[in-house]
Amino acid sequence: MLIAIDTSTDWTGIALFDGTQILAEQVWRGKHYQSVELVPAIQRMFIKANVNPSQLTGVGVATGPGSFTGLRIGMSVAKGIALAQKLPIAGIPSLDVLSVAQPGLRRPMIAMIELGRGRFAWVRYIYKDRVWQAEHEIKLDDAKGIAATIKSPTYVVGDLNAETRQIMGRKWKTTQLASAALCVRRPAVLAELAWQKIKADQADDPATLSPIYVHTLSNVPNV
Repeated sequence: MLIAIDTSTDWTGIALFDGTQILAEQVWRGKHYQSVELVPAIQRMFIKANVNPSQLTGVGVATGPGSFTGLRIGMSVAKGIALAQKLPIAGIPSLDVLSVAQPGLRRPMIAMIELGRGRFAWVRYIYKDRVWQAEHEIKLDDAKGIAATIKSPTYVVGDLNAETRQIMGRKWKTTQLASAALCVRRPAVLAELAWQKIKADQADDPATLSPIYVHTLSNVPNV
């Protein structure tokens, strides 16, 4: 049994996965309240799913990029569970969680996560060998800057509020905006990716696992 935790942005997500089925999943927007909402929500999820925390065999956590405070909260809780129960932990980049859930397309995809103050972390992907593959390292820009890079038909997904959709949608001949449902990072997807990573003996060291913070993005290798 694996628990997945994503607090990369104002959106918080948690899920329980037994290796075959998603037993519980919850996503909500709780700006600035993750520090008080996360642990009680996890406890309620265990109760509703009729799962005992002692049944856990692994932990998955979204590593960002995203909000400094949000990432710190999620990472602390995930590490606390892993260390307390001596469980393997797997960190998964938040943009991977978003991209893996998208349909395969011939056109490239831009996945973007809001960082605040009008900035986004984003990556351009291409669909190759039945998976979305990043074309470059994580970049930072505002919506207008990202839109300016679109020169051919492109699928855009991520934190697209009304203003961002308007900006990106101005490239109407070349841009396909994802639906609101597909723009939500699913903790169920995070759970599956973390499960696969742990089963492949690629679990992370909880002592060294750390979030991808904005100020270190220039040093992040290709994703």
